Amino acid sequence: MNRTSTALAALGVAVLALLTAPGVAQADATPSPDPIPVAPADNTPSPAPVSAAAADGNLYAWDGYDRTGAWCRWTGNDSNWDNCSGNTTWMRNRASSLENRGYAGAYEDVDLFYSPNYGGSHICLWNGRYLNNLSGIYYSWDGKAGQGQTTNNNIASHRWSNNC
Repeated sequence: MNRTSTALAALGVAVLALLTAPGVAQADATPSPDPIPVAPADNTPSPAPVSAAAADGNLYAWDGYDRTGAWCRWTGNDSNWDNCSGNTTWMRNRASSLENRGYAGAYEDVDLFYSPNYGGSHICLWNGRYLNNLSGIYYSWDGKAGQGQTTNNNIASHRWSNNC
């Protein structure tokens, strides 16, 4: 093979590698709990968890998808989402997106409950995870109140836990 053919072959392989390589996801580095949302290209939010913003020790909830609308944040456990810190005073049965910005280590994950006082079915949000659309996330079938229900607009309390 001559030099030109070898160079063209190498260039072709490099272009093919770039076209077939999966994209790299990046965490939202914005420290603000109420950043400007960016809608997906097809305008359909995905319930897939992605990395959260930098840890600050809080759990965040928004009443809109993709961190939009009224929001609340908590540092510790809350047995009733009828009150919170944020730009609203309550989030019970309103949350549509969540973000766990807790610190890594003991009690880094968050159990989210269907009922107040840590009752009913629950799901767990891992440390450092962000869920931009809760409508596709469901409580487990465990025989408790809320089993099989969507978590969207159905969270009433939370408690920090050691593992999901």
